[in-house]
This record gives sequence, C-alpha cells and structure tokens, in this order.
Amino acid sequence: MVYEVVVPIDGCKEETEFELTKLDDFFSVITGMETGVTLRLMSFGALKSLAFEFPDDFKEKLDIQNLEELSIFYIFVLQSQVSESSMNIFSPIVINNRSHKMGQIHLNLEELGLESLNNILPKF
Repeated sequence: MVYEVVVPIDGCKEETEFELTKLDDFFSVITGMETGVTLRLMSFGALKSLAFEFPDDFKEKLDIQNLEELSIFYIFVLQSQVSESSMNIFSPIVINNRSHKMGQIHLNLEELGLESLNNILPKF
C-alpha cells in the first residue's frame, strides 16, 4: 500500500510517498517511491507503549478521525552486530490506513514526564 507523506520523515524530506510492506506481526518496511530509500519499522505495540496526544495540526494533516484507523511504528536501525542496533521510540511514524497519509511525530520528553532521559541520551 502506498501512503502520501504529509508530515516529513527525518532524513527523507524529499520523499512524497512511501510504500508499506508488512513483514510479520511486528516488523514492516517502508520504501520511498522517489529515491528507493528503505526504513525498517517495528510495530508500536511490540514494546511497552507510550501514551501521548497528537497535536491538532498533526491530526488535520493526517486526516485522523479515530485511533482505530492508525498504525504507529518505531524506526528500527538494524546493524550487523545486533547489540549495535537502535530504535527511535520518541519519533514514531504514524500511518493513517483510511486516508493513506503518513508522517513522523516528535514527542516531547517533558510532556511525557521523561525529561530525566535527557541526561542519558546522546547529544549530537
């Protein structure tokens, strides 16, 4: 299924569409239609879920009417050494399966009550 990017994905700002391919119950892949870039995704429900609210402008862009129409994924970076693999749990990819729109949301650690993680997360 092809989805229109209405909120940019980090590192893929030029992509306007991604094709989603489900690999199993937990893992999927999105492939950019313009560049062919591939991102591995892990289902939001595969790990302990975070509770957060979508900003109104994000809901409008993705045409979100109810939560049941959404799939939420973490970007998963797989390395040859499994211990070096990583996942961005604070910037999930949100896909609206009804409107076929998608985007990335950046969660605020303070709003989630997780501001103490700033002391342990690497800074770039």
